[in-house]
Amino acid sequence: MKHVTIIITACCLMLATVALTIGLSGCRNNQPEYCTVKGAIKGLKEGTKISLADDFDHFKIIETTRVKDGHFEFHPRISSPTHVYLYSQDDQQLKDFFLEPGTIVVDVDASDEKDLEVNNATGTAANDTFKKIEELEDGGNQEAADALKQEVINATPAGPLALYYAAHWNSSAEALGILDRLMPELAEKQYVAELREELKHRMKTEPAPEGSKPNYFIDMTYPDANGKPVSLSSVVKNPTNRYVLLDFWATWCSGCVEAVPKLKEIYAKYHEKGLEIYSVAENPDVDYWKTFIKERGMTWVNVCDDQPGRDSKAWKDYTLPGIPTVLLIDGETGAIIARKADMDKILEELFQ
Repeated sequence: MKHVTIIITACCLMLATVALTIGLSGCRNNQPEYCTVKGAIKGLKEGTKISLADDFDHFKIIETTRVKDGHFEFHPRISSPTHVYLYSQDDQQLKDFFLEPGTIVVDVDASDEKDLEVNNATGTAANDTFKKIEELEDGGNQEAADALKQEVINATPAGPLALYYAAHWNSSAEALGILDRLMPELAEKQYVAELREELKHRMKTEPAPEGSKPNYFIDMTYPDANGKPVSLSSVVKNPTNRYVLLDFWATWCSGCVEAVPKLKEIYAKYHEKGLEIYSVAENPDVDYWKTFIKERGMTWVNVCDDQPGRDSKAWKDYTLPGIPTVLLIDGETGAIIARKADMDKILEELFQ
């Protein structure tokens, strides 16, 4: 397997020393940092355009250069640490990592799609911690991974990794708490203000805090594989369904595809006891979706969004942070009682 080693050296001209911790990484003033980004690339043609896109600024291009003699070099200025994506000129995502003072090393095999999904950046606090969490999760040690995540999000001030998690956290209330503890350089970003409003809206489709008024499902209607419109309300209000899993997914989403066997296991275990699944596919290729659900034996309620993606009404109604996203609905009350959690454990307790 051929790999690309990307070495990113970020230098702060304003400071002689820089503190590198999970909670704080970057210059302690608000002056832009002058950074050098270097790397060797294989598998991309000479002259291929390479760009760094800022995740915390609507994927604004920070800097663009071209491959020369199997190498590249950037000279960006950043006023705060950020999460970036490295893209090729054909919009192929090569890697994502955190841009912050230090030397960051990323191995890339541009021809291997699986390798492109591996977060293997090392060399700085946020990247080393992110990689460690991914390794723990991949190794099945979820408890240790969760504990390390908690250290990251509880840090004061919170750094770029905590901000990244805030956008994907299960609890919007906890995510808002992360935003309140951000380092000043990050807290002042427009991205944070927009994320704060998104989280406030997302809270309306999450389990309500204990003692609060319940949040209820928002109805939707989409066609099934036979073209018949099926509403979520018709499934929730079916007296045989004690609970309904609302599953947002897509065939092009690797994480969604990996979750299918677990959904099948849950369905086989609890369907006869009163569980139904309402899966909403965010799929532009309807024919492929029909073939996929048939071949994979997904025998629950499957519908396909006719306007997939972030412009979808369902996506906006539920303020989805991404897919897969799974919610659990109480069939008797219509209340949302769980969102993107360990559903098997929750269902086991509910069906005791």
